[in-house]
Amino acid sequence: MFKIVIAGLDGCLGSAFIGLTDLMTLARRAIAATLPPSEAAGSRPDYQIVTASADGHPIRDGSGVRFEVETSFEEIAACDAVIVPSFAPTPEGKAPDMSSLGAAAAWLRRHHSRGALIGGCGSGVFLLGEAGLLEGRRCTTSWWHQEELKKRYPRADAAWGARLIDDRRVVTAAGPLSWIDVALHVLRSLCGPEAGRIAADFTLGESAPAKGGVRGAAYTANLISGGADAFLSDAERIVRQSDAAFNAQDLARALSTSERTLHRKLKLACGESPKTFIDRIRVETARTLLETSEKPVKELAASAGFIDEASFRRAFRRYAGMAPSAYRSWARAKSQDKAQMFSLRKDAEIIPDILTTILDTCVNGVTLADPDIEDAPIVYANKRFEEITGYGPQEIIGRNCRFLQGEDRDQESLRRLREAIKNVQPIEVTLRNYRKDGRLFNNKLNITPLFDGQGKLIYFLGVQYDVTDQVRAETEIGDLKAKLQAIA
Repeated sequence: MFKIVIAGLDGCLGSAFIGLTDLMTLARRAIAATLPPSEAAGSRPDYQIVTASADGHPIRDGSGVRFEVETSFEEIAACDAVIVPSFAPTPEGKAPDMSSLGAAAAWLRRHHSRGALIGGCGSGVFLLGEAGLLEGRRCTTSWWHQEELKKRYPRADAAWGARLIDDRRVVTAAGPLSWIDVALHVLRSLCGPEAGRIAADFTLGESAPAKGGVRGAAYTANLISGGADAFLSDAERIVRQSDAAFNAQDLARALSTSERTLHRKLKLACGESPKTFIDRIRVETARTLLETSEKPVKELAASAGFIDEASFRRAFRRYAGMAPSAYRSWARAKSQDKAQMFSLRKDAEIIPDILTTILDTCVNGVTLADPDIEDAPIVYANKRFEEITGYGPQEIIGRNCRFLQGEDRDQESLRRLREAIKNVQPIEVTLRNYRKDGRLFNNKLNITPLFDGQGKLIYFLGVQYDVTDQVRAETEIGDLKAKLQAIA
């Protein structure tokens, strides 16, 4: 049986705290009544709901209403998921200060390290930031809290406008009603898609989203805060709602200011010109669309506000550092912890963890590049490859191997390599590559095309050998021979 903890914290939204308890309880009954027992296990997926506070005492929400809890945080030795409800905003409309919740943040961090799924609803995401769980992770929160989230936790990769994101067991969602989305996502993750569907059908009825669709918003938020954050939030919102013909002059007009004042305010607030600001916001919108939809790139370009696909691809590469299709692959791998996993039969089977463990013990670097994705990016890299290059998984996955050559592209071996890949032929070459710290190393690269049972190319397998010492020795031997021959 799974254990799901609802974290009771002073100042939370009472509707979210009690709503999570009610939704989970009613959904459990619906699942038990609808889903037949598993033949293998003899039982259906089941879970228990536990409400807890820091000391086990009752909590008071942002309106002062008192809520009982069942236990304290410290009494919970293990759990499978923790959900943090939204907090009531301050009079200025901001998320409350989280520095006083250090013990709760440490408790969240500890359970995440033990394998628990940690979910934050709306402004509850800030407590996940306080716990350090947002660092290097894609996350979201209510759009009127976006700038504040970036300011407090600059290492978080915040996605403006995304409804729900799960990045390596850290779930974040936007809006006052985000607790519904988080609860249903947790149930799907722990109990399976069928249990999740039953819970959604029962709790949402006809408002449940259709497959591949997005449910309409149940509320309209108003920005309360003032100052530079409010100016940036207004500017972002206007750009995201604009069409491809929208430009800096239109943005100044929409903000009731002059172009000169707009330029000055944006430079002061984020260090960007209006044109750069508009392009970046559109690329950020495209990133979210690539993560959450299956639309083709051309259609996404228009949805994100770009005038054509070519300008979209140029802007996306400039800001994201990779092609749109490669980013989509990287984002999926990152969200599912696939940096050390890859597909054997694409979209059908995942290589077991045991094989990943075996590959991580190899003395040579191992990579897989996907030829079906634009620019054939790396979709798998073992630990040794990380050690050889100095790059981490998030800096490797989704990029073409050529990034290791830096600006040193005038290599005869590269020409031979490109020709072999074009003709889908195996090849072994030695390349001059560069580690993350800029140091040169000589890489003997063996490329082998991999095919499925029907003879279709599915991956290029790369095996890397660091032969720097060998190349240095051969060079010294050559120099010595030349000197001896000169003397003779």
